[in-house]
Amino acid sequence: MKKIVNISIIFSSLLLLIACDDVLEEDITDDSVTVVAPKDKSNLDGNSVQFRWDELKDADDYRIQVVEQATQRSVLDSLVKGNNFTFGLDPGEYSWRIRGENFAYTTAYSFPISFTLSASDDLTNQDVFLSSPSENFYTKDSNIILTWDRIQTATSYTVVVEKTFQNNTSTEINTPDLTNTDFTLNSTVLSEDAIYTWKVKAVNKNNDTQTKFSTSKIFLDTQAPNQPTLTSPDKDAKESSPITFTWNIPSNTGEVQSKLSSLIEVATDSGFTNIIETISTTSNAQEITFSDVGDYYWRVIIIDDAGNESVESEERKITVE
Repeated sequence: MKKIVNISIIFSSLLLLIACDDVLEEDITDDSVTVVAPKDKSNLDGNSVQFRWDELKDADDYRIQVVEQATQRSVLDSLVKGNNFTFGLDPGEYSWRIRGENFAYTTAYSFPISFTLSASDDLTNQDVFLSSPSENFYTKDSNIILTWDRIQTATSYTVVVEKTFQNNTSTEINTPDLTNTDFTLNSTVLSEDAIYTWKVKAVNKNNDTQTKFSTSKIFLDTQAPNQPTLTSPDKDAKESSPITFTWNIPSNTGEVQSKLSSLIEVATDSGFTNIIETISTTSNAQEITFSDVGDYYWRVIIIDDAGNESVESEERKITVE
């Protein structure tokens, strides 16, 4: 009888684990998101729209969709948090809708709401939307093209680049009167590992208005990570599958310290010409299951977010029994 009780407890626990996600998430299927702005048939000026709605209890995220009316082309389909989202748009007629989501459920979409966006000569409350590189961009490349979205009523743009090195910030570039929406940085500017903040503002000289600066950061990191060291299994170890491999990740050094990840490789030969497993992980351990017994070789490489790679670790042979 005691065994039956234990089995019942285990079975109930398994059912609880299986249903855990559903238990934790509230069913929001019959709920709806209340739209705040823009309202239906709104007329807006500028180069962007701030979409706002009332937050829905038990919704973790919101999926917002925007369609261009003339072409029915989707210009936005994004999952966002909070109760507002600002997005850059060209002048035109659009419609938008939104729904709430959590891990297990979604609400229905709100009824599509139409609005019109018109260009404005006054740039004071408009924004320059930076396109590339992305915010907090890590790179080892000293040649980078900066790009941003055009504002139809802007007559020119100003680009400023600042370098922060050892907590000291200096202005490397301050270039006004640009008419293109791109600007190339080379090794003259990106001269050493540092944090580079690039800023762009739009200017309308016809009415003497301008946007505020939009900013983004580039982290230049050209230093390769240090070589990792293997810890287990030992060299020539004999193990049964699955096997847990572990290694030491070296400390990060340099002016800019990009996030490190590990790449573990397993091959059937010491020259690693026949690699059977390649796994990237942010951990310093990895379990691998082998389908066949025999001899294998393993090694680890450290890679940072800027794309730099360490020297390969030593290789070790193991025998899977």
